[in-house]
Amino acid sequence: MGKKLKVGKTRKDKFYHLAKETGYRSRSSFKLIQLNRKFSFLQKARALVDLCAAPGGWLQVASKFMPVSSLIIGVDLVPIKPIPNVVTLQEDITTEKCRQALRKELQTWKVDVVLNDGAPNVGANWQHDAFSQAHLTLMALKLACEFLAKGGTFVTKVFRSKDYQPLLWIFQQFFKKVQATKPQASRNESAEIFVICQGFVAPDKIDSKFFDPKHAFKEVEVQAKTVKDLIPVKKPKAEGYTDGDLTLYHSFTLTAFLKAENPVDFLGKASEITFDNADLGSHQATSDEIKECCRDIKVLGRKELRLLLNWRTKLRRYLAKKLRTEAKQPDLEINLSSDEEASDAEDEPDQKKQAVEEDEEDEEAEMEKKLAQLKAEEVADLKRKKRKLLKERRKQRERVELKMDLPGVSIADTTDSAMFSLSTINKAKALAEISKGDMQGADALADGEEDFHFSEEEDDDDKMSLASDLDDEDLEEVEQRQEELEKKAAKKKNPMNPGIVILEDARYIQVVS
Repeated sequence: MGKKLKVGKTRKDKFYHLAKETGYRSRSSFKLIQLNRKFSFLQKARALVDLCAAPGGWLQVASKFMPVSSLIIGVDLVPIKPIPNVVTLQEDITTEKCRQALRKELQTWKVDVVLNDGAPNVGANWQHDAFSQAHLTLMALKLACEFLAKGGTFVTKVFRSKDYQPLLWIFQQFFKKVQATKPQASRNESAEIFVICQGFVAPDKIDSKFFDPKHAFKEVEVQAKTVKDLIPVKKPKAEGYTDGDLTLYHSFTLTAFLKAENPVDFLGKASEITFDNADLGSHQATSDEIKECCRDIKVLGRKELRLLLNWRTKLRRYLAKKLRTEAKQPDLEINLSSDEEASDAEDEPDQKKQAVEEDEEDEEAEMEKKLAQLKAEEVADLKRKKRKLLKERRKQRERVELKMDLPGVSIADTTDSAMFSLSTINKAKALAEISKGDMQGADALADGEEDFHFSEEEDDDDKMSLASDLDDEDLEEVEQRQEELEKKAAKKKNPMNPGIVILEDARYIQVVS
């Protein structure tokens, strides 16, 4: 079997060897290089304070990337070997002596960047080590709030523990932008994470409770308020036992359930409810289903949990009524809430009120249904009109493309009572006369006259005027043509249907009334 290496030997990864080659004192120097590459906070800084700076790797990086003649101060409990152009202090950052030493070095200056890469000596108790590191981070923040200039940057290391979220909340109260990241040089198995806080707001007054671990990391117990909170949608994480509680099964008495201030939270913690009062166990509200639900509460759903809450309300009303008439019993003293002060006699009006509310809800639902139907009909009517309009526009475009109409002008409009419109002619005789050239009927139609007259014989004046305008040869040709038209204009009855007349010289077919 191979020889087991020491823990320190396994830490010699590529960043360890790279630090040896480049002359950095620790592999953590590459963490700051990678953080600065991402957030660029060292290039514009003129003054910097590095807390817990030993052995000085971060100070080397700061002196390399910061402008020339910048002020760089490193503080640690252990002495730091001298670094060119860097001031080192051997102080405890949690003491007042350290603040005085920093004030002496800075004088009236305010720093642009405060770094904190401190961590306690990790032992066997992880909870103690995580709290110690969170406390150290809080003290580093206190120093940063005192010496940082407005708009400055605070970079710190934090362990991912239960105190991580409270620390982030505190950072957000003092800085405009708070981001958490894990550089590549940080080992994956390490619980550390780096938080970059940018844009220090520099408040005029700071409450001292922000830097008190008792207030900053105080645990607040969140109680369930509704039954929905007891039945989570997602499966809860296995977080182990509660502090000081090493059991999972909790049995409570019915009296404790009735006296509980928050019954919903009580049901969330209880596993079983036992009957310590025979009178309440035989009450008419205590059904067999209730007794079965009390045996194992952890398997109940929302419906059963609400049933237990309603049962508790009825029992509390019963006990309150009983204590008014009998001597008060200290072990069964019940203080009804404002919602439970109503007596059992009010149950029937409540039921009637509930029925009325249900009827009103049904009416509202019906009204909403009718409104939705009317709205659907209105939308359908609008769609129908839109389709009709689009169809007319499409026909107009086709007529324009075929050069039957001009753009914007249509002679095929059926709604226009123009001189070429024959839609108002509803008699065969009127159609025949108009086809022969007698336009008196058309003029009457245009004027809106219902009773109009057609000339039965051709006017001699028209013939005389026509003869005076033509030569002899032209007149003979016109008369000959007129005779041919008169012959062709003879009425031919349809042998299949004598009620239909066909006019040869016209292009219309009219039913004789």
